[in-house]
Amino acid sequence: MKNRPHFTIPFLCLMGFLVAIFVQGLTHWVPAKPLVGFYDAKRPVKLKVDTWLDGSYQDYLTDYARVHTGFREFFIRNYNQCCYLCFNKITNDNVVCGKNNELYMKMYLDDVTGKRVKEYFKTADSAKAVAREHVQETLRLIDTLQRHGTQFLFVFAPSKVLTYPENLPDAYRDSLEHCDFLLSQYYIEQFKAHGINHIDFTHYFKTLRDTFPYPLYTRYGSHWSEATIPLVADTLLRKLEAMTPYRFPDIQVLDENYSTDYSEQDGELEALMNLYFPVKKPAVSRPSFTLTDTLGKDKPNLLIVGDSYSIQLVNSCFADAFNRWDFWQYNDNILSSREYLNWKKVPYYAKAYEMLEETDIVVAIVTSAYIYEYLWGFEQTAFRLFAKGSLSEEETIQLKINEIKNNPQWYERIVEQASERNVSVEENLRNNAIYVLDADKKKQEAYESQQP
Repeated sequence: MKNRPHFTIPFLCLMGFLVAIFVQGLTHWVPAKPLVGFYDAKRPVKLKVDTWLDGSYQDYLTDYARVHTGFREFFIRNYNQCCYLCFNKITNDNVVCGKNNELYMKMYLDDVTGKRVKEYFKTADSAKAVAREHVQETLRLIDTLQRHGTQFLFVFAPSKVLTYPENLPDAYRDSLEHCDFLLSQYYIEQFKAHGINHIDFTHYFKTLRDTFPYPLYTRYGSHWSEATIPLVADTLLRKLEAMTPYRFPDIQVLDENYSTDYSEQDGELEALMNLYFPVKKPAVSRPSFTLTDTLGKDKPNLLIVGDSYSIQLVNSCFADAFNRWDFWQYNDNILSSREYLNWKKVPYYAKAYEMLEETDIVVAIVTSAYIYEYLWGFEQTAFRLFAKGSLSEEETIQLKINEIKNNPQWYERIVEQASERNVSVEENLRNNAIYVLDADKKKQEAYESQQP
C-alpha cells in the first residue's frame, strides 16, 4: 500500500500565513510604510434592516476589508515592483511613463489631448466663452481689490508637458503637435489683450530649458524642480516690485547641495507608483538660498490663491519677504504664517474678510491642469466678503454650524453626541460651534501674545 502524501506542514504554513494576515489586519502589529495617493474612504454604515436590504452595509464591509487587509501595503508594492521591472508597466493610471523614463501626470497630458476641454466645456468655443467671462470677472476683481489698496498678480505656472515635449509617448506627442487649442494659452492671450498683470512661466521655462544648469523638472516630478525655486522666487519678487510701491530683497543662492535624496515634489510621481524598492535617480540640486536683506518691518501682507505649485514658495525664504502670508489652497483650506489659521475653511471662516482686507498683494498661482477651474471661485468669494464686511457674533456661529454640517464625519459625531447627552441635534450643533470658536479665539490670543 502506497504511503499517503503528508500535507500537514504545507497546511500549517498556509494557515499560519492566513492567520498572520488576519491578525495584521486587526492589530497592524508590523509597521508598514503607507501607500501614497488619494483614497476616498467610505463613511461607516451601521447594520440595520434597511442598510442590509439595500446592500449598502455589504458594500461598506467589502470596502473596509479591502483597505484593512493585513500586509496590504506589502502585497501592493511587490505587485507594482514586478509589473515595473518585468513589463515596464505602471499600475497607477494617473502616472504615464514617456521616453527616457520621464514620468508625466496624466491630467496634464489630458490637457493637450483635449480631453479636459471636452469634460468641462464640451467644445473649444464654449471654453473660450467661459474664459472671456472669467477675464471680465478678473478685471472687476482687480478694480475691487485696488479700491481696498490691494494689488493683483496672476501666475501661469509652467507645464512639464510643454517644457519637455520630446520625452512624451508618441501618441501624446502627436496630439500636442496637432493641438490647435490650449485653454491656458487662450487665457494668456486674453490677459495680454486686457493688460492684466501676469507671468507666463511656461514660455519662460521653454526659453530657459537649454541654458539653465539644472533640470527645470526632475524626471520623477510634476512640479517645478526644487533647483528652480530661487529663480521662480526672484522672478516673482522683481515683478511685484515693478507693479507695487514696495521694494523687495534679492535672492542669493548659498549652496547647490547635490543629492539623490529628492524632495517630496521632485519625486512625487515615483512615490505614486508605490514600488517596493526606490528607483535609482541621478543627483539633482537642492539649493539653499536666502534673502539679501529683510528690509526692516515695512513689508506687505501676501495672500496666495493657488494649487500645489505654491507650496514650495511658502516653505522657502520667499515668504520672509512679506510681513505675513496666507495661502488659500484651491480657495478652500487656509495655510498661514499664523499657525492658528492653519486648516481653517475659507468659505466658513468668519474672519476671512479681515484677512482679505489686510492683504496688500494677492497672487494667484494656477497650472494648466487647474485653469479649467480658474480661481476656484475666489472672485465670488472676494466680492461676497467685501460686500458683507465684518460679521456679527450670530453670523459667525452660523458659519461654523454650516461648516460642521458640510463635514459628514464631524456632523455624524455631533449627532451621536446629541443622543448621548439627550439633547437635540440643533442644540448640540450650536454648543459645539461656540466651543470651537472659543478655542480658536484662545489660540489666536496665545499666538499674538508670543509675537514681538
